[in-house]
Amino acid sequence: MTISTLGSQNYWHVVEQTNGRLAMIGFFALIHNYVITGLIIPGIY
Repeated sequence: MTISTLGSQNYWHVVEQTNGRLAMIGFFALIHNYVITGLIIPGIY
């Protein structure tokens, strides 16, 4: 699937959905890291 085959509105929907999924992966990684190490940012705090 390329950008040219997607409509512009569908393209932005896919972009926002991907951005949200990546943000949730980052949030899960933050929580997972805190549970394992007990530190919010290891090496800084």
